[in-house]
Amino acid sequence: MIYAPNTIEEAAALRAKLADSAVYLAGGTDDLRLGSEAGGKDLIDINALCPDTIEEKDGKISIGSRCTLQALKESDALPCFLREAAGFCASFIKRNSATVGGNLALRRSDSYLAAALAAANASLLVVNKDGEAKEIPVTKYLACDCTCLIVKIVINAGLNGWIRRFGRTSSSHATLIAAVCGDTYAISVSGSPLACGSSPDLTASICFCDDITGSAEYKKYLAETVFTLRR
Repeated sequence: MIYAPNTIEEAAALRAKLADSAVYLAGGTDDLRLGSEAGGKDLIDINALCPDTIEEKDGKISIGSRCTLQALKESDALPCFLREAAGFCASFIKRNSATVGGNLALRRSDSYLAAALAAANASLLVVNKDGEAKEIPVTKYLACDCTCLIVKIVINAGLNGWIRRFGRTSSSHATLIAAVCGDTYAISVSGSPLACGSSPDLTASICFCDDITGSAEYKKYLAETVFTLRR
């Protein structure tokens, strides 16, 4: 069943009520694909509710959660490393429909944007089941399984950073994505939770595993050496 709530608050409350039986529907690149984990679940359509714009005001940049990866890639308002992260999605068709909020909400370990936004110390404007809006760090959101609805992503304007991706091909799942912005380092490793901190020595906090993207030893080697490429 597809639900069409009238407000963001209604959507967040409905998602909490339906719990694991429902997901939000925005770009639909995951929810509507064949074999998706969303198959058979109720869909909560938020396309008429959340913003899809990128705005700069008072030294902050707000990215609407329905903003597509392609819009990020093309925006002159955003730092180059974040635009590059959006481009890690190799398919133009997918970039043109996949949303920023959806990419974060999936909490995938090979997320295109997680490392870049964590390094940028991004915060998320979310609405919880009680209709309350609040800002939380993107790292806190990714570390939990809350059903809050992401409305906007907020970063400081004028950021400079660096990002690298490793994968078998440009269109395969990423083995590792590493990003740096200022004094913040972040690494997304396939099969492991996001690691973020003020030092490039993040490997101690990462549990590496073998999977289709590479061996645990290979991933550990990349994580231990990737930040030296920046120097």
